[in-house]
Amino acid sequence: MRPKHIKGQKEKEVRRLLKRQREIWKLQRDLGYIKLKEPIRHGWYKEIVITEKVERYKNKAAILELYNKIERYYWGRTKEEAENKWLNQTSKHLIYKGFPTISKKQFNKLRYKAQCMCTSFQFRNENKKLRIRFYIRIPKGAYKIKYSRAYITHRKRIDPNLISEDEFIDSQLLRKGYYNIKEAFYPWKDDWNLTNYKQEKLKTKRHLNELKKYALNDVINETISWENH
Repeated sequence: MRPKHIKGQKEKEVRRLLKRQREIWKLQRDLGYIKLKEPIRHGWYKEIVITEKVERYKNKAAILELYNKIERYYWGRTKEEAENKWLNQTSKHLIYKGFPTISKKQFNKLRYKAQCMCTSFQFRNENKKLRIRFYIRIPKGAYKIKYSRAYITHRKRIDPNLISEDEFIDSQLLRKGYYNIKEAFYPWKDDWNLTNYKQEKLKTKRHLNELKKYALNDVINETISWENH
């Protein structure tokens, strides 16, 4: 077993590297963007825009407040891709009755007149849990849904020295003894969330697929060992 002071030195070094890496990320973010002389064509938006007819409505302020809360556009390399993203959000009930919805948290931040233009509805998410969202009853004459061309108008500033230093820190954190300490600071999350039951089920299915390669009589007569496969 290694002396405690060696492990402590490594933990101190990992903290220093992680702190410096966070500083590099902040410096990269603060570099900002450069405006291009000529915009570059880059895909399509399927978006919701407010029309001039909004001036006719007495609740114009409430309409604009709601408009600023919703997800107003979806981008795609082609019109078909933008449309598929729109339909994907519809299947998740983030778009309901042809208009983006808002969450309970967003609803609570609205003023009273804007809240009066919202109606709650319940649905079950991908995990079969009951959820509440609010669809918005904006007059159809106040908005329209259209496709518009997307352009790149700005380019992110890049500092090669910062990128090089960030990559060097990543390589240092992968060293023997350093990686485990980093994982202890930032525990890895199992996004698959596989329970023991699911793991056993997958293992059984894999074994059955292997047995399909053999004749049924051989399997029945136990001439093939399960453990070997």
